[in-house]
Amino acid sequence: MPSFYSERTAEYALAPKFLKLLEPLGPAVPIFFSGRREDTLIAFDSLSGESFHLVAFFARRPKINETNSLTINGKINKRLLRVADCASKLGIKTICGISLTNNIFDQSRAESLWFDISHMAAEQDIQFACEVTRDLELKSFHGHIQPVTPSTIISSIANSRIVDWAEATNIMRELPKLADDFQPRQSIFFSQTWRMRPLYFVIRRS
Repeated sequence: MPSFYSERTAEYALAPKFLKLLEPLGPAVPIFFSGRREDTLIAFDSLSGESFHLVAFFARRPKINETNSLTINGKINKRLLRVADCASKLGIKTICGISLTNNIFDQSRAESLWFDISHMAAEQDIQFACEVTRDLELKSFHGHIQPVTPSTIISSIANSRIVDWAEATNIMRELPKLADDFQPRQSIFFSQTWRMRPLYFVIRRS
């Protein structure tokens, strides 16, 4: 089923919503990790003595079979589940998000769903379908995975591993490599680690 914008476009729309969701935990920032920026000496010095929670995040694209469809489909690839499994072993949560929109310009007003994939078996892709209202709010959900509430996400992150900045940057650097080790390298395209690089959210503990 066709989609109509990329995961990166979805990230831009979902990041502000997820930041709003995280507010009860403290100040948070989305990070697309670069090893030559976030782990420099000046970065370490500016955050010395502070502690954080770290979340791996993947945006999912809505898919529709016709213009203005009120059935929104989504998929969580098994490659993402491998990342989530590795992240769990490092003590951090992995969340997926999707905007229930049928138009690229309605991402901000459409309801968003969140999925905690931290402890799911990476055996196959997970597909789901949502019936939405004309106001792009969820009417019914069908799938083998269920969305989680903001309060559940807050609770699970609050109980996740606490890290300092050095530990956070090390996880952000190493997680894609660890996950890629589990992926069969049948072609150059499918072995590219950027295919599985999450957007990270770092929450500073108050």
